[in-house]
Amino acid sequence: MRKLLVATLLTLLATSQASAQDSENWDWKITPYLWGVNIDGTMTVGPIEQDMDIGFSDIWSNLDFGGSIYTEVGKGKHAVHVDYTYLRLKPEPTEFPSPPFFPGSELQSKLTVNIFETGYNHRFDGFTLVFGARYMDLEMRMTPVFTGPGPLDPDPLQAGPSWWDGFVGVKTHNQIGNKWDFDFYGTVGAGQSDFPWTLQAMFGRRYSNNNRLQLGFRIWGIDYSENENILGKFAQIDAIFSGFMIGYEFN
Repeated sequence: MRKLLVATLLTLLATSQASAQDSENWDWKITPYLWGVNIDGTMTVGPIEQDMDIGFSDIWSNLDFGGSIYTEVGKGKHAVHVDYTYLRLKPEPTEFPSPPFFPGSELQSKLTVNIFETGYNHRFDGFTLVFGARYMDLEMRMTPVFTGPGPLDPDPLQAGPSWWDGFVGVKTHNQIGNKWDFDFYGTVGAGQSDFPWTLQAMFGRRYSNNNRLQLGFRIWGIDYSENENILGKFAQIDAIFSGFMIGYEFN
């Protein structure tokens, strides 16, 4: 996977035909977008492991709330950006084994995800290098629901990891017609998690006011573990976040 990611970045870097930026004028863009997230992985807090497999066909029933916005301001070869994503998901309940638990006992959960990315963009003729940092905050609220005799209302467990990673990335912009273009953005990183990586590909349809409708796909790889969290127990997440995106870019 690492070799494939590096090869993809180098190929796009070599073949991009984007134009150089005007060095005299300020430019800006703001893009609110929706991300139909598909999650494949697990999250562990203390002794409890929660399956987070959520397919695209299930996202509307499992998505409680979600929203994202990307902002970039620059001049000439220099720009900065901020990208914020918020998701609140309800993974399918995990059934407890029977025995020792009574049939029908399960773990209900709600996952809150905050992703904050900021970066410096250095624009070359044909591509942009990005140096930045990304903050990930995940909180899982887990509520055991037991059937059978005895007390059946245990307190919910609410905890989850948060961490910072640094990254380096490549952006390319390719004109494929009078009104259509293609953007690529890929990153690899290091920090508190193990080799975080992202890939994003977007087709854009430009209008007469220079705004763009964007359609594409994003995939993020997350692999994080810590020996202690706020509960003094082990926390871990190993998952792939992916899905189609739609946004509207204001320039």
